[in-house]
Amino acid sequence: MSSPVALDSVFDVEHGNKLDLNKMVVLNQGADAITFVGRSGERNGFTALVRAVPGVEPYQAGLITVALGGSTLSSFVQPHPFYTAQNVDVLIPKTPMSLEAKQYYCLCIEANRFRYSTYGREANRSLRKLRVPEAAPAWIDGVGARALAELCEDLTGLMAGAR
Repeated sequence: MSSPVALDSVFDVEHGNKLDLNKMVVLNQGADAITFVGRSGERNGFTALVRAVPGVEPYQAGLITVALGGSTLSSFVQPHPFYTAQNVDVLIPKTPMSLEAKQYYCLCIEANRFRYSTYGREANRSLRKLRVPEAAPAWIDGVGARALAELCEDLTGLMAGAR
């Protein structure tokens, strides 16, 4: 395992868009719909689909969002371009990083939830200095593909035995 370092040595940490959902146009679907990420610990922090805000560029897909309040330190890799609510930071890897490595860092961040509490110590002041591994373990890359291949083999064997 690599040495622990401050989160901001692995990622550029930005404070997100700081938008208010109640001031936005909520959409059901559509090509111009942008994902809105809040402080929820469920559904990747997804709160709504919203109309693009003129002059506000959405963050690109593949970045990590971290809730600083609400479900503190809920961390997700966002699969679509997105805007953020108040108190949501965005992590941009300083070097290219696989999806699996990003998910690994989400788990490392969430493992520190016990350090924070609502109306107590808040993550917005200390997230940048949170200690995380300097690099994801080598075995992380490709673990999803290997697991899926094994599952497919197991299912194929089960189906062949059921005939």
